[in-house]
Amino acid sequence: MCIIRGRLRHFSLKVSIAFEWNRTMYNKILSILVLHAALMSSSLYAICDSSDGKRNEVSVHCGSTPSATFDRHGNLWIAYVQDEFVYVSQSKDLGKSFSEPVAVNSMKEDVEHNGENRPKIIVADSGQIFVSWTLKTSPRFTGEIRFSRSTNGGESFETPRTINDDNLFAGHRFESLFLTESGHLYLTWVDKRDLEKSVKAGKDYIGAAIYYAVSDDGGASFSQNYRVANHSCECCRIAIAPKGPENIAILWRQVFGEDVRDHAIAELTPSGKILTTNRASYDQWHINACPHHGPTMVQSTLSEDYHMSWFTNGDLNQGLYYARYSFKDKESTHLFQVDGKPGAGHPYLSEYNEKLHLVWKGFNGKESLLNIITSEDDGTTWSEPTSLLKTEKGSDHPFLIQDSNSLYLSWHTDEFGYILLDISENTQRLSVNEN
Repeated sequence: MCIIRGRLRHFSLKVSIAFEWNRTMYNKILSILVLHAALMSSSLYAICDSSDGKRNEVSVHCGSTPSATFDRHGNLWIAYVQDEFVYVSQSKDLGKSFSEPVAVNSMKEDVEHNGENRPKIIVADSGQIFVSWTLKTSPRFTGEIRFSRSTNGGESFETPRTINDDNLFAGHRFESLFLTESGHLYLTWVDKRDLEKSVKAGKDYIGAAIYYAVSDDGGASFSQNYRVANHSCECCRIAIAPKGPENIAILWRQVFGEDVRDHAIAELTPSGKILTTNRASYDQWHINACPHHGPTMVQSTLSEDYHMSWFTNGDLNQGLYYARYSFKDKESTHLFQVDGKPGAGHPYLSEYNEKLHLVWKGFNGKESLLNIITSEDDGTTWSEPTSLLKTEKGSDHPFLIQDSNSLYLSWHTDEFGYILLDISENTQRLSVNEN
């Protein structure tokens, strides 16, 4: 069990409480800081880094790109990468302490672990644990989609399997994992097999493609690979939300026309049928490159719509945006500029108790800022932004996770290690949506 001692005062000065946060929330933040006092000093570096620059201790604090989730009992599970292994650890006290890490892959692998390309973890109600990641291969920008599961509560994991079925040294990266209410386990990813085939045939091919596979037996086996769409962006994460009990909706950055990189949305079925595919954003971002800025999406609990957020530097819009998409009307509405400052990006949406939360990273020229806004009317109006946390050192992208009691911010920084912050009780003023 990893316990890292540190100084609380240094970290407390980094917390920004703004606008109309109530005293309950303020006290909760202070209590979280006490719980994470082990992470808040230069001793983090002493424990995590040796003289040769290598990590000393295997832990969620010393690892990188953690993804987190809760099981049905309220236990926190985290998958992260360290020293060419994907590790899984459990916490029964909301991140104050963690169980001994368990390696998912028994043999070292060159695991992708940067920004939006990171391991994913899901814990089913049955207790099974599902983990996915991308294995880097040669040549550059190629990879394989890997998957493993635990059927004994995380004590051990099965031998990892490759899910892409084309047997090509091509790009298979930026996977996303989702478990539906009906028990269908979806894996989606960005795939360059069709690009490779087109090049060999002497044909032009823009971008990559979106593929997926489905397991209907708890990860014991997966279906063949199904293609969703050609000409996706090559290196942006795919957002997933449920569409009924067994289907899913996915949102990704798509190439439209002459290198316009906006977003598309689709409904997928377990049988490989694509029910609908439509354009979801209209920023007209002309760029012959990959932005490394994927979208986020969550299903509304107040309507049949889907909340979306993304970054763009288009001809029509620049910055971080929110919109609401209707599958019925096949259109996006309520367009709202969340943040137009340079450095804003990597948003994440979650809805908790009919209240919509949106977090993202900003940059003020010196510090990375973790910002939040909320909406209590299905994205029609939004609160003023609040900066939750700051750091001058390197930091990961923020995520929101929830159990039956609260909504939490999940964030990893070089300065503080892993942070889990309860944000379910913030109360902020609402301002009118711009559109």
